[in-house]
Parts: sequence; structure tokens; C-alpha cells
Amino acid sequence: MAVNYKEFLEITNKGFLPAYVFYGEERFLIDEAIKKLKNKLIAEGTEIMNYTIIEDANDKNIIDSLETLPFMSEHRFVLIKDDDILKKINDNTVDAIIKRIESGNTDSCIAFVFKDKIDTRKRIFKAISKHGAIVNFEHIKFDEAVNYVGFFVRTYGKAIKKPVAEYIVKSVGVDLYTLLNEIKKIVSCSDGKEVLIDDVKDVISASTAENVFKLVNAIGLRQEKAAIYILNKMILNEENPIGILAMIARQFRILTKAKYLLMKKIDKKKLQQDLGIPYFLVDDIIQQSKCFKEKDLLNAYKLCVKCDRELKSSYDGNLALESLIRKLCN
Repeated sequence: MAVNYKEFLEITNKGFLPAYVFYGEERFLIDEAIKKLKNKLIAEGTEIMNYTIIEDANDKNIIDSLETLPFMSEHRFVLIKDDDILKKINDNTVDAIIKRIESGNTDSCIAFVFKDKIDTRKRIFKAISKHGAIVNFEHIKFDEAVNYVGFFVRTYGKAIKKPVAEYIVKSVGVDLYTLLNEIKKIVSCSDGKEVLIDDVKDVISASTAENVFKLVNAIGLRQEKAAIYILNKMILNEENPIGILAMIARQFRILTKAKYLLMKKIDKKKLQQDLGIPYFLVDDIIQQSKCFKEKDLLNAYKLCVKCDRELKSSYDGNLALESLIRKLCN
């Protein structure tokens, strides 16, 4: 079955499925889903024996993981975080995974995590859709992000009023990891029991989301020097390189989707709902989408994926992002 995060939680509260696929933009909720599944599956204190993470898949480590029995726990949890898994394993291994999934056996529950949308026509995903769950983690809506800001602030023992939370989301965007990082900085600089608008403005001296918008706009206009200047300004403000890349990639995904929807000649209200952005941003998104051809938008996303791998391979964050921007501008 294909479900969202809320439906996944409802399923998990009732029991287990033999297999899951997690994919999408909202990495915070993917990590939360993994934690909830792991905590429910594995007996406390047995994680080291019953939890396997595979980041470089091959036939042997996949089969070994599936054949290993739980130890001092009813279940094992095998988490595969490799976008290229289906290119690395042979048909016999795929058959073994499918056989395990179709058996309904949850003594070794298996979950796949992908950054991009999957091809549900492939045999393995058809089996998971039938006997397990394919969970899509799209970026959350503006109002949901505001609620999460309140939740994050409360976990640090402070209060925040809704208009202040809305200001944070408007300034930072709806990516939850980015919001959480900003909340940590804001709370550490807030002296009182309540986070006030002045506390937020002191920390968010320049809007991250606004800077990313300006950055992508400069890229669209092929203004390389301006784009590099904006990037360096963000890095000087101690923005996390992975966070910057995540927002750049998200912006290009929004523009790609906007380009496609605008071809259908839908109205602004429907466009806003489908894109999941505040209404006041719609005109800017329409204007910015005109700066790019379809092929440029698709190529931009591929370059962002490549940059993501470089950043996670201990590559210099500043150089990786600067190289990305030069490629996008040319």
C-alpha cells in the first residue's frame, strides 16, 4: 500500500509489516519513522544484535542479514540506505527478498530508504506495495511546520506564540531539520521563558529561505558572481552546507513541479495547494520558473544529488557548493 507519514504511524501502532519503503524530501520525518519502527520492533538492550544498517548493498550482506535470526528479541530490523541497491544485487537476491516479503514473516523486518521517487513498476516494489507499505515523505505544509516549531520550542522548556512561530517558518522554510537547527540557536540566545520576536530576529539576521530564493534566481539569470556572493554570505552566517543544499534542491523541485502545473494552466490557488507553499510566494515562484527550461531544472536536480554525495563523503562543503553553483550557472 502507498501511505503518508500519518497513515504509517497508524499502521505501526497496530502491528508490523514485513517490509517498508521510505522516500521523499522530509528527511526528519523519515528518521523519526525509522526510530519508531526500530523501537517497536527490537527489544530494549538488544539493538546491537538485531539492528543492521546497510549503506553499500551487495548480494552477500543482503542475504546474510535476511537469514540471521533475532537474538533475545522477537524481531530483527534490517535498514537498507542505498539508492543504487537494484543495480548492485542480482535477480536471485531480488527473488529472495520478494519471497521473504510475500511470506509475511516479520522476524526480520526490512526497510528501504531512497532519496528520490521510486519506480513502482519494479517487481520488488510491487511486492512491498502488496504486502508492506511504501511511505512518501513530502515536505509538510506551512501550518504543519508552524506546529512543529511550537513542538521543538516546547522540548527545550520554552513557550512561543503562533505569530512568532509563523515568522520563523516564513524566514527559514518548512524543512524540519533546518527549522530544528534554527530553533536550537534561537533558544540558546533567548533569556526568558518565552521565545519572543526580538530573539528570533537577533538570530535570523537574514532569511535563509529568502537567500536561497535569491541564490536560485541568480543561477536562473546565469549571474555566477552574484550567486557565489550570496552563497559565501550564507556560509559566513554559519549556515550548514547540507542545509543550504537541501533548500536549493527543494527550490528546484518546487520550480520543476510549478513548471509542469503551469503548463496545465491551473489558477494560483490550486498551484499554491499543489506546491504546498504560502500563497504570498506563488507569484515569485511563477516568475522564477520562467528563468529555467525543463531540461535545466532536471539537470539541476541531478547536480544537487551529486553534490549531496560529495558533502557526505567529507568533501569540503564550501568548495562542493561553489562547484555546484558554477555548473548550474553554465
